[in-house]
Amino acid sequence: MELVDINGVRLYRFPRLATFPGLIHGVFTREGGVSSGPYRSLNVSLAVGDLTFRVQENRRRVQETLGLQELINATQVHGLHEIVVSDGQNAPPGTAPEADILITAQPGLGLLIKQADCQPVMFYDPERRVVANAHCGWRGQVAGILAATISRLALHFGSRPETLHASIGPGLGPCCAEFRNYQREFPPELWKYQVRPNYFDLWQLSFDQLTALGLKPENIEVAGLCTRCREEDFFSYRRDGITGRQAAVIALVP
Repeated sequence: MELVDINGVRLYRFPRLATFPGLIHGVFTREGGVSSGPYRSLNVSLAVGDLTFRVQENRRRVQETLGLQELINATQVHGLHEIVVSDGQNAPPGTAPEADILITAQPGLGLLIKQADCQPVMFYDPERRVVANAHCGWRGQVAGILAATISRLALHFGSRPETLHASIGPGLGPCCAEFRNYQREFPPELWKYQVRPNYFDLWQLSFDQLTALGLKPENIEVAGLCTRCREEDFFSYRRDGITGRQAAVIALVP
């Protein structure tokens, strides 16, 4: 991934996703905001104990950095519900009801996923000109959130898996994704992703789930960045407990 610094706000970009005209995205680091303490510095979550005015300023900086008209986010609950956003009509300004899948075909609206170990998975359909962003933690992987995202893109916009591009953002790597109770948390068919006792490769799991759903392997990018390891770049709930959430945003632009 390419690391970019825009006026002190640092973000990563996927090489393939960055080649599409009329599309903008960024996986933001924790740097470039105004929050302090365990939320230092670009925390975008209002639900972790940070001060509201600081979170609002951090979100403004994210929006300004990408040059977007509006940011849409959801109350993330590790579920399978989607929000399809058009001109902000389906959600109050800057927010949305409980959902872990955001979809839009409206230029200028940034779909923001908040994360601190879960993967943000961005989707782009160049055929239908629609984008989606999914909050993909291990619970979502077990429940089938990637399948749900693809099925909702098909339902609402007629997207076909073979035309979709997907980018799997930073999250817990196989170095740090420890599950001591995996026999209760994961179904047996996912135990093969155990790379050593109690540690799982969740990046590979997402990749394999996407290819099984019909995406072409060459259309899938994996960040390969572990949020728990890279303290200078990312918030991590596994590492710190009380901490912030970084932003992952994708949007269409005119």
